Amino acid sequence: MKIITNLSPNFDPMKKRVIKYIIIHYTGMRSAQESIKRLKSKKHKVSSHYFIDRSGIVSQLVMDHNVAWHAGVSFWGRDKNLNQNSIGIELQNKGYEFGYEKYTKKQIRSLINLLSNLKEKYNVRDSFILGHSDIASFRKSDPGYLFPWNELAKKGIGLSLKKKLKSKKVLTVNQITKLQKLFSEFGYKISINGLMDQETLHVIHAFESHFCPEELDEFSVKEKIMAYLKALIKAKKQNLTKKR
Repeated sequence: MKIITNLSPNFDPMKKRVIKYIIIHYTGMRSAQESIKRLKSKKHKVSSHYFIDRSGIVSQLVMDHNVAWHAGVSFWGRDKNLNQNSIGIELQNKGYEFGYEKYTKKQIRSLINLLSNLKEKYNVRDSFILGHSDIASFRKSDPGYLFPWNELAKKGIGLSLKKKLKSKKVLTVNQITKLQKLFSEFGYKISINGLMDQETLHVIHAFESHFCPEELDEFSVKEKIMAYLKALIKAKKQNLTKKR
């Protein structure tokens, strides 16, 4: 695939590193021009390895072997500060602040091609292809509920739910601790305290945005979220033990 080189000065040089994660973001800027300017600004100190505009054009801003500044304070499982072992991909989207919009077909087509190449090149597990909100749910919401994770799943990229449940049974207070333990086992950073606190609500929102966005319209947390987590934990274990 064609990739335009448009390098940013914002990176930490590395001769070699292990790439374990691929993290997907949206820019949250009004235009591609503003996004590129921000990602190359020494003042703002942010960057990503790749940027995909609305027409599907892919630009490389930081070489893969170097560390881009895209993840920030982040956690997944036992890993933290994921800049060190990840590749960051930014998609042009105005985001919630300026008018969140659907991603274009050309964007997603280019993203799928890029992800397929990176996944094969660096042996990245599907379990570790995540959104920014997954690894920093307490402060980030991108790529958001309009991001078509299901389209990636159809191409064998990332984890997804194979079956959606119709149950409307509401989670009880006594089940909160169990829910938090499942979130933690899957990878989310969360305190296990039995409270439906802000941290837990942020994690629920991140999870639903990624795996079951249809649940975001509901005013209560459904018990089936635990069933979804159990299914994904099983899929993750199978994915991690699968021969490369």
